[in-house]
Amino acid sequence: MEGGESGYHTALNGTDMTPEKAQTVGLRLGSVFKTIAVGMDTSPSSPMIRNSLESGITAAGAHVIDVGITATPVICCAYGGMCDCIVCIGSPDSYGTVSGITAYYPDGSRISAESMREIMDGEDSNLPSYDGIGQISVDDSANETYIHGLTEEGLKSGGFAILDCGCGSTSLCAPRALSETGADIISLNAHIGEKRPPRSPGIGKADLANISDFVNASTGSIGLAYNGDGTKMALMDESGKFVTGERLLALMLRYIRPRVAVIPFGSPEVVEDAFWAPALDYDREPGEEENRRVIRVDNSLEAVTTAVKDNNADFAGMTDGTFIFPKRSLCPDAVYASAIISCLAGQRSIRNILEELPSYYNMSAKVKFSGNLEMFGRRFIEKITDYDIREISIGDGWKVVMKNGIYFINQDSDDPKSLRINAESQDKVYLVSMLDQATDIIKSCE
Repeated sequence: MEGGESGYHTALNGTDMTPEKAQTVGLRLGSVFKTIAVGMDTSPSSPMIRNSLESGITAAGAHVIDVGITATPVICCAYGGMCDCIVCIGSPDSYGTVSGITAYYPDGSRISAESMREIMDGEDSNLPSYDGIGQISVDDSANETYIHGLTEEGLKSGGFAILDCGCGSTSLCAPRALSETGADIISLNAHIGEKRPPRSPGIGKADLANISDFVNASTGSIGLAYNGDGTKMALMDESGKFVTGERLLALMLRYIRPRVAVIPFGSPEVVEDAFWAPALDYDREPGEEENRRVIRVDNSLEAVTTAVKDNNADFAGMTDGTFIFPKRSLCPDAVYASAIISCLAGQRSIRNILEELPSYYNMSAKVKFSGNLEMFGRRFIEKITDYDIREISIGDGWKVVMKNGIYFINQDSDDPKSLRINAESQDKVYLVSMLDQATDIIKSCE
């Protein structure tokens, strides 16, 4: 947390956290929320920060439900209806860095930086007088509750998966969850210990290196891995090839066929096409196509979560392995996402599905533009309606979805007096035509 007269802002990450600051965070949260569920990851510093946080919460007169080591989506699903706030401790940047604190609302949405700032910068006169000390109750049933909910839902996983929990909090839940829904699992790094820190908050190709040999040696198996708190996942297909975040999101969209999906504004065409492509689960009843829609927002968890609530979306995904299933919680849930992928793997080869995805040509152009961006935006919207477009979205620029391709227009980061166009299409001739069209429209908006 940073300086200033109040002394406490929203920098609740590991580089700034101390036990003293954690206690103050607890005192502030306890003055706003009366029942708070607290979970932590397997980082060596997490118990220290938890103890300090809980002492602050109880000093404020609030009640703590201590759930121990629990993945973030697990605690959000299991305790969302039992408390006013959920706090997760962990996700340090590297081994030895002190764990940070992240707070969530009961629906699983993360408390925004602005809201946390208001809580942390509240008037000291509003703090309790310590006359009423809260209580701490210990409940270690979160993982069981989560697994039970998964099986009660009737989710039927299948296939063969090599699962790497990265010695994180998912170790206590994910192997059993996938096994009990029907998947054949071999789990690696599914143990916890003080000398082995969990995986970092992000996850990528390098995090699957440990299981690539196992996947290649196990015919027909896929590889799955989680980040430290279970909010992101990574996938390796049956040939041991890493599946990029864009293609993983495309797989999800094609398989679960959401009615309303929220995706990042800058998602490539493979994601856009996947939403409208035929379902991969041929036994599923087709939905009402006229009621389906995709919502495009800025590439941030807060923007995605807000869009889910505002549009009553039934799915949200990002291109970094983050997936939200609103019927369960607004917290990203990598364990549930991996169960979904296991369901698909039990029906069809992930590798074959990925090979069936279209290939796309890409082109870009830069157009000099000396006008006002706000004025350009209004003129562009007026002119684009004269063309045969499917949809247009406005975010960090303009995204135009056409019948056989898409293009983005935004200000060139290296040259503010230029606009950059990035276009994609399966048809190279169509791509050239689309790029020329976009260039002409920009010039006409001067």
